[in-house]
Amino acid sequence: MNNNRNVLIYGASGYTGKLVAESLAKRNIPFYMVGRNQAKLEAARNIVEQRHGAPIDAKIVVSSNATAELLPLFEQVDVVINVSGPFMQLGWPIVEACLQANCHYLDTTGEQDWTIAIQEKYGQVFAEKNLLLCPANSYMWAAGALASEVVLETEGIDSLDIVYQVDNALPSQASTKSFLRMQGNPDSQYYLEQGEYKAWQHDKAFTVVVPYRSQPLLALSWGGACEPVWFKMDDRVRNCRVLTAFGDEIVNHVINVIKEYSEKSQGMTVEQKEQLTNEIGDDMTTSEPPKDDRDLHHTVIVCRGQGRQVTKTFELSLCAPYTWTGEICAESAQRILNGQLKAVGFQSAAKAFGHHELLQTFHELGFTSLPH
Repeated sequence: MNNNRNVLIYGASGYTGKLVAESLAKRNIPFYMVGRNQAKLEAARNIVEQRHGAPIDAKIVVSSNATAELLPLFEQVDVVINVSGPFMQLGWPIVEACLQANCHYLDTTGEQDWTIAIQEKYGQVFAEKNLLLCPANSYMWAAGALASEVVLETEGIDSLDIVYQVDNALPSQASTKSFLRMQGNPDSQYYLEQGEYKAWQHDKAFTVVVPYRSQPLLALSWGGACEPVWFKMDDRVRNCRVLTAFGDEIVNHVINVIKEYSEKSQGMTVEQKEQLTNEIGDDMTTSEPPKDDRDLHHTVIVCRGQGRQVTKTFELSLCAPYTWTGEICAESAQRILNGQLKAVGFQSAAKAFGHHELLQTFHELGFTSLPH
């Protein structure tokens, strides 16, 4: 194997995997494309090369997600980017293989319960080995962490209220399955209140107001988000809530789906419930969406901060959020390879690489706004 090939994408044939591969290719970073199906991986590489407009330095390897099978491959790389979800169903062997092989671990999860679970099991041991454990290194929920760090620069802020507002939402199949399995759970979608987790009402739409729109919007807890998890271990923050508004029509449809799911899932085991949300997700998103567009797919993450005597608001504008997910994964890998990692163990991208550094880079690339 090529010793200079230090980055690996697991689940590379999927929607997000192709975006990560394209962003790595743009940075001239050689990488492995790993998954369970040779034909799908080859087709994915062809699509990435078409988008990139040139051959890419990517080697295909077929592997299951069994730790023993992954370990010899992971031992050849420094960074693993896991894009194979739902993560609570598929991700455990991949994190374990990273730990045993001394690899930095990044993933693109949106699953709050997965983020909490790997923090509890692996956060300390990754830190002891000087390795990064960075879940949700993606639009959801790294963008909110970046916006929050800007707000927290104002001394005295101890409470964060975050809204993701999304135009022309374009969820992939894996994302739909991941969020449905969380949104359907009545007991484990958390916000942070006085330093403790509190559960959202899972089958309710909330009304939010964003400063640049003339009408209020409907929003969902959408799994709870990962910002409350990162800030639970941050002495600056006592309260943190995150809601997502991606169109009233979609929100109302999801609420109806969740209510139907709640009725159907009565008496089911956890495994049966997860199978049901997978089936519902397949029905809701029947094919892979096209790559998102910077002029069509806009989002703003509004972070409001409050303290005893101070308030602060930052509106982080961001375009093509799925493409940006590929970009932040590739940028993170590049910074690790360049020795620019700022913090190890369980960290958000904002803490691992610096929020100002990332915002400046993505502003220059045409994706994000900068703080005023």
